[in-house]
Amino acid sequence: MTDAAAPSPAELAALCDALDALEPQALVERLQAEVLRSGGSWKTDASGLPALRIIALRGITISDMSYVAAALRWRFAARAVAGGYAAPADEPERRALQRAWALSVLHHLTPVTKAVRASAQALLDRMIHPGLQTIAPPAAVPGQTLAQAAAAFSAAAAEVEGAA
Repeated sequence: MTDAAAPSPAELAALCDALDALEPQALVERLQAEVLRSGGSWKTDASGLPALRIIALRGITISDMSYVAAALRWRFAARAVAGGYAAPADEPERRALQRAWALSVLHHLTPVTKAVRASAQALLDRMIHPGLQTIAPPAAVPGQTLAQAAAAFSAAAAEVEGAA
């Protein structure tokens, strides 16, 4: 199966945004069209027997027992490669999809980097507490005591609260 060169994160994010708007069957059809357009192959099986379905597209390969399940997992993996979501959606259906993606990442069902895992946690935090601001911890200083580190963190938190 031939797969085109991996897209940039921005291109992949744009594809993911388009895929997020699709129902499961339409998602499968769109991914099938993308696979065929990129020179890949799509195997159909009318036998009804259990078989592994594989979607290999844009450098991401996912397999599952049905194309619908594989397509849903491919969309989550692609979103992870794209870096996650920038912000929670306004529409309830999209928010539910974002929540499912974030939980998949945090429960290690979708393999990701530490940065994407942190992004997923931040997304859930913003969904639960819309006014929440994340405070980056101050850099560690060699020889710094725990009390000094706590004081530095409190100072950073006070700066953020003062700016808000």
